Amino acid sequence: MSEVNDKLNIQLMIGNQMHPITIRREQEEIFRKAAKQINEKLGRYQQAYPNRGYETYMSIALLDFAVYALQAENDNSTVPYDKTVRELTQEIETALEDSSAPNAL
Repeated sequence: MSEVNDKLNIQLMIGNQMHPITIRREQEEIFRKAAKQINEKLGRYQQAYPNRGYETYMSIALLDFAVYALQAENDNSTVPYDKTVRELTQEIETALEDSSAPNAL
């Protein structure tokens, strides 16, 4: 029963189309932000490239978001390695400092 209460029906206007969707309540803000970003991007493309078809604007926006998502995925895939490299660098620096101390010999 609580699963039904967790669902929310919303209407999102994307471009010139209304989209009724059912989402989890906690996702409403992210869906609305996503729709806003899409509409802003469509508006920029419509201004930059007037007299093109609506499908062209949607296709370019879709490509732009896909490239951004893939770049973010690649950036995030190095995060665990970055942490390990920083930790190892710190250990090496500490070891070098300890070995160069006057009483190390």
